[in-house]
Amino acid sequence: MLIDWIRFSSALVLLLTPIALFHGKKVRYRPIARDWDTHWSQILKLGLHTIDAGRAALGGWLLVDALASDPAAHGLMRYSVFLTRGAVLCLAVLLQTFVCKERDSAHAPFTFVSGLVFGVYSPTIAAFPVLLAIIVAGGSRTPLAFFPTLSLTLFALGILFGGKKMIIPLVLGMSAVMLPWLCSLLFSRDLVVSYRAKRPDNS
Repeated sequence: MLIDWIRFSSALVLLLTPIALFHGKKVRYRPIARDWDTHWSQILKLGLHTIDAGRAALGGWLLVDALASDPAAHGLMRYSVFLTRGAVLCLAVLLQTFVCKERDSAHAPFTFVSGLVFGVYSPTIAAFPVLLAIIVAGGSRTPLAFFPTLSLTLFALGILFGGKKMIIPLVLGMSAVMLPWLCSLLFSRDLVVSYRAKRPDNS
């Protein structure tokens, strides 16, 4: 495997830094299982969501661009690029999910995962799954459905446009996208979404 260390290191910094580290006194958390109707404006006002999507997209693009197959590689080493990429993506999503300042909770990294998909895959493959996941999660009033919907649609559309050669990178990518949903099933932590409070917590 050939590695551009400057781009790879930059990708790691962008992807593996938990967004929760930048949550200040004005950031609150709301379980995604509860109604968001009265909180939409506060969620959208939190600029960290936009930053999260942007740095995930840039980090994903740098990660893909930093790793190249070695023509001389044999056996399992031929897949080292995909395995390394998949490991970084899964670790990144896990860090964004589990590093949370709300006690006994975990983040629902909607914007991070969306940005990641656009960074790692082409817009042709990424756009429709993200849009469909938003529609399904919003229309069904089940935000948790965002992650499995995005994961499965990404795989199906990737195979449609990329063929069998895309199976390995798609399986690894969809596994990373599915992690927040799986974590909600396996661990006793509520998935929460962050929003901007009207006034800081002085406690």
